[in-house]
Amino acid sequence: MHDVIEFADSKFKHYWSELFANDPLQNPFYSQNSSELLRRSKSASHYVDRSFVVIAEGKPVFACSLTMHTDERGRKCLGYFGLEAFSHVNRLSMQTSSNNFKLEAVQVLQHHINRLIDEIQPNILEYLDPVSCGIMSPVTQVLLEKGARPIVQTAKIIDLTLSEHALKRKIRQSQRSMINWGQRNLDISIASEQNFSDNDAASLARIFARAVKSGDSPYSSLERYEQLIRQGKAFMVQGNLKNERRMHERHSTAPVASALFVHTARTCLTYLVPALSRHLNDP
Repeated sequence: MHDVIEFADSKFKHYWSELFANDPLQNPFYSQNSSELLRRSKSASHYVDRSFVVIAEGKPVFACSLTMHTDERGRKCLGYFGLEAFSHVNRLSMQTSSNNFKLEAVQVLQHHINRLIDEIQPNILEYLDPVSCGIMSPVTQVLLEKGARPIVQTAKIIDLTLSEHALKRKIRQSQRSMINWGQRNLDISIASEQNFSDNDAASLARIFARAVKSGDSPYSSLERYEQLIRQGKAFMVQGNLKNERRMHERHSTAPVASALFVHTARTCLTYLVPALSRHLNDP
C-alpha cells in the first residue's frame, strides 16, 4: 500500500528523517536542520510548505522539498524557501535487480506532483533534479511533459573515501601545480563554529557580495550561510599570502582565495568560490 504524508501531518518529520538518512546525496540545504532554519527566517511567513513523503509498505521511498509563495509581481511560485524545489530518494527502497524503484511508488509520486500543479496553477516552478543514483527523477518526467525547459548544470563529484594519494593522482597536472603553489605561498585558515569571528563574518560578506556582483548565483542568503557556519553545518576556508597574514589579522584585509563548504555527515558541497584575487601573480 502506498500513501503520501504531507508536511502538516504529525508523522511527516519521522518519515522525512528516516528517508534523508538514506538519501545518497543528502544535500545540506534540504536537511531537517536547514529546513528548520528556513522556516524560522524572517521571510518564511511568505511561504506555504507543501513538502511531502511517499510511503510504501510503511517505509519512505521518495520525498520532495516544496513551498509555494506569491512574488512581488503577483505570480504564484513553486520552489523551496527561495531555493529550487528538490526531490529525495531512499536508496534502501531501490530494487537491486533493476537499479530502479517500484513502478507503483513512482506513479504515486508523479500523481501527487501533477495534483499539486493542477491545484496551485503556478506561474513559475523551479526544480533541481539531483539525479540520485544516476537516475532522472520521476518529477522531471512530469515537468517535461508539461513543457518545462531544462537547464543542464555540470557538477564535479569527488569521492572523499579515497586516500590522499589516490585523490592527488586524479588531479590534472595544471591543477596540481596550483595546489603546490598555494601550499608554498599561502597561509590557510579555516573558520567554523568553534572560531567564527567578526573578521570571518566580514570576509563572508565580502565573498557573498563578490559572487552577486560577478553574476554568479549565491544560491542562498548571507544570513543563512552565517547561520550554517555557527551551527556547525558549514565552514569557510581562506588563504592569505604569507607576508600579508599579519596585516590581515590586524586590518581585516580581504583574503586572496576563499571558499565556503556546506555539509552533512555524508555530503560536502562547495559554494561561493570567487576567482583568485587580482593581487596574485599567475602561479
